[in-house]
Amino acid sequence: MKPEILASLAAFEQVALHRSLTYAAHALGVTPAALSQTIKKLEARLQVRLFERTTRSVNLTEAGRAYLERVAPALASLQSATEDLQTSAGVEGGTLRLTLAHPAGRVLVEPLLAEFFARHPHIALELVYDDGFVDIVREGFDLGIRIGDSLEGDMIAVRLTHEFRMCCAATPAYLQAHGRPQHPDELAAHRCINYRMRSSGAVYKWEFMVDGQLTERSVHGPLVVNHWEAGLRAALDGVGLTIGWSESMAPLLQSGELVEVLAPYCAIFPGFYAYYPQRAHLPVKTRVFLDFLTRRLGRSI
Repeated sequence: MKPEILASLAAFEQVALHRSLTYAAHALGVTPAALSQTIKKLEARLQVRLFERTTRSVNLTEAGRAYLERVAPALASLQSATEDLQTSAGVEGGTLRLTLAHPAGRVLVEPLLAEFFARHPHIALELVYDDGFVDIVREGFDLGIRIGDSLEGDMIAVRLTHEFRMCCAATPAYLQAHGRPQHPDELAAHRCINYRMRSSGAVYKWEFMVDGQLTERSVHGPLVVNHWEAGLRAALDGVGLTIGWSESMAPLLQSGELVEVLAPYCAIFPGFYAYYPQRAHLPVKTRVFLDFLTRRLGRSI
């Protein structure tokens, strides 16, 4: 097999994975125009159209899907062999793809990025935010971060943080105008900012501990978002009450920009865990990042 064929197959897999020339080109470190030419040459060589292209999307044809099913395992095997060789040789480098929820990124990972890159300049990170559970093997990720250690499949979980508590809060001005709820049932009379979960499309039901039991409350208000920072910004603008991980709100609570309510009813949840596929040798880039994360978070969380 000619060397350029292998590179073309890797490019084909990335476009199929991202469904976008732009994102795939970024992952490969090339320009979208160059990647487009690579795909066109591969299709010409195979004499088969692999993708249906529109101005907004790139989707596999039926032939492309069948080809990907045959090609992907071979490419994964080559990648695994390369990583195993690097691991045995102690070679540090490559790009680590990480899937994580927005709060985990904002509080756990993003504050440590500069320090990590300074210590490990040969490792690159790609952070992909998704608040739902992601099958990291199927989606091509090296590592995931999620709440809890209940995992599907052949996964290994590593605890990153202690348990965390939820926090319901609003601005002082909002509470002065609308009153301060004393019980979760009183939220029915308040303007609440709802969050629609990307994974299921369902609106998150606010959770509280009432009489020793975890209970849910469907709340209502003028705004529904699918990004927690958008809801937080709206709460800071006085739109209504918001709920989230207490650590993510800590600076705003300390500054007085937000005021916590319903603290006696706050729900407690397992901390964040990193998870990755069980395999004989953990790639160096994954082990280095995981060791760095657990060591730093163990001192700060």
